[in-house]
Amino acid sequence: MSSTLILIVVLLYEVVSIGGVALYLTLKERKARKAAAEHPADNDDFLTAGRTMSWPVLGCSLALGVLGTVKIFGIMEQAWNVGTLVAWFSIATVFPLVAISLGTGRWARRMKVASMPELLYKLFGDKIRVVCCGVLAMQTFITLSLETQGLGIIFNALTRGTLSITQGAIVGGIIGIAYVIVAGMKEMGAVNVINSVVMYIALIAAALCLGGIVPGGWDSFTEYFVSSGQAQALSFWGTPSTFFAFAINNILALTFAQGISQMGLQPAMAAKDERHIKKALWLSGPINGVFGLLTMAIGMVGKYMVETGQMELSTVNAKNAGAMLMVEYLPGWVTALLLAAFLGAILSTFAVTSLGCGALFTNNIWIAKYPNATPKQRTRVTQVIILIVSVISIIMASFLPNIINGVNWSFAWVAPIFFNCIFGMFWKRSAKAAGITFALAWIATLVWTFTPLPAMLGLKGVGVAYISIGVSVVVGLIANAALPGKIAYMKGLRKVCELEGLVSK
Repeated sequence: MSSTLILIVVLLYEVVSIGGVALYLTLKERKARKAAAEHPADNDDFLTAGRTMSWPVLGCSLALGVLGTVKIFGIMEQAWNVGTLVAWFSIATVFPLVAISLGTGRWARRMKVASMPELLYKLFGDKIRVVCCGVLAMQTFITLSLETQGLGIIFNALTRGTLSITQGAIVGGIIGIAYVIVAGMKEMGAVNVINSVVMYIALIAAALCLGGIVPGGWDSFTEYFVSSGQAQALSFWGTPSTFFAFAINNILALTFAQGISQMGLQPAMAAKDERHIKKALWLSGPINGVFGLLTMAIGMVGKYMVETGQMELSTVNAKNAGAMLMVEYLPGWVTALLLAAFLGAILSTFAVTSLGCGALFTNNIWIAKYPNATPKQRTRVTQVIILIVSVISIIMASFLPNIINGVNWSFAWVAPIFFNCIFGMFWKRSAKAAGITFALAWIATLVWTFTPLPAMLGLKGVGVAYISIGVSVVVGLIANAALPGKIAYMKGLRKVCELEGLVSK
């Protein structure tokens, strides 16, 4: 199958899956508008799908919401640096899904919020809400720019290097903008189910074909890494120092950031009820846990093919070797399915992150000035913000930072929000304690990133996530113990229920 035909099949798949689903649901929604008007509180379909998302759709949406570029090309790229140890990043993505499905996602749905700052407002007030809105917007935007980079890698591979990654990001970004502007959360959920099925069929096919494209088979593959002094790249556990610096660091960073991030919780806010969020884990967990093992294998084979001179395209490097490998060596139908599903997954994450940026602004900044705005007006403003941040992300994608390192740095900014939410939900709600914790954790993040302090202390291998989490826990506990605060949200909710006779004392 020629590269042109593969490109046509990939684009046709996106048009049919995205356009067809969007058209079907749009026509269906028009017929249901009268019914929706009877429930105006839950009528913001664009952001929360009318809070009607069932657990299978929710499970696929949660999975693909954290699959995107980081799980696809980020793992392939990082395989060059840490070898098979990178598979722990895939395992690590299961932990925030557990946190969302059993905790934070259910809280957000129970409180009927459409953005994380709204939840923080109920816990700590308006000042904390505004500050955290800015931080969450920054983290969401960083992820969005990395997703745009992933779109660029796909179109770079589909054109066999004719389009650079930067040029591919422009093409992919335009498609992504069209997708998210036309679709809402409900359409994205339906498309995610289709993408999940196609992606796993393609991944299984790719895994079966992978061994057949390695010159000399897996024995030659293993022999090369051993003889070239890279035997450690084949170790799933790495060394104690690399396991600590990469595997544990990613588990903590993902759990305490994605578990409370806007993009992580956006699908959960659209769930029918809390039971559907809990059941969604049975889909989202396995989809994520296994997925990265396959992309890791593609990345490692790409590294082997380049370093042994089997793949000599001048534009191939760690960032796009996996994608180029698929185009050059896998059967055409497998490549078409795989890149179509990858493009769909990245578009899904692009949509959720850009939608998250829009939700953060509309529901926390714009709504303060226009509190009586209609759902239609809120949707229009959200779409404008999506357009603006998406265009900026296309520009930012040209800087091409390391994908996993970039997203982990952004996660360090969100971790303090996770712990303060725990304190506010179950211990006490102290805005002062939260403010102190945020300030010191974020200052520590900047110091650890931009000064020589880690090297001076002999702790250069300690990731910034450890610092952010450590400061958040220690300072949070001390500040909340020392400062007064309001009753914890869950305790207050229980008291109300006791007074109304809904639960026994």
